[in-house]
Amino acid sequence: MHLDSDVCEMCIRQKRETAAHLFLRCNFAKACWNSIGISFVSTRSSVHIFNQIRRHLNTSFFMEIIILMSWSIWTTRNDRTFNNVDPLIPGTRSKFLSELSLVASHRMNSVLSQECLDWIHSL
Repeated sequence: MHLDSDVCEMCIRQKRETAAHLFLRCNFAKACWNSIGISFVSTRSSVHIFNQIRRHLNTSFFMEIIILMSWSIWTTRNDRTFNNVDPLIPGTRSKFLSELSLVASHRMNSVLSQECLDWIHSL
């Protein structure tokens, strides 16, 4: 498969689509993170940003949040790239919440599951 360009299709800034850009620096990605109450300074290193998110969340399921929001951004990007579907923040947020609810219900112990579901309902 050959893509015509390595420019991010998710934002209007015409930046090269790197992993750091796609998941953390793209205006669309930042808006997705903001939609679940997470904001950060995107000029920092990726490791610093993830540590900042971890400290901000202060939950034992912070990694699930990071992975599933990144996954939701990725699948939204793929829908844009391959199916010409307009990227929408509410749709990406909805995907994230659905996936995290599934993980909480089926992959976490009952105490952690309840904590995670409470966090979801607080959004």
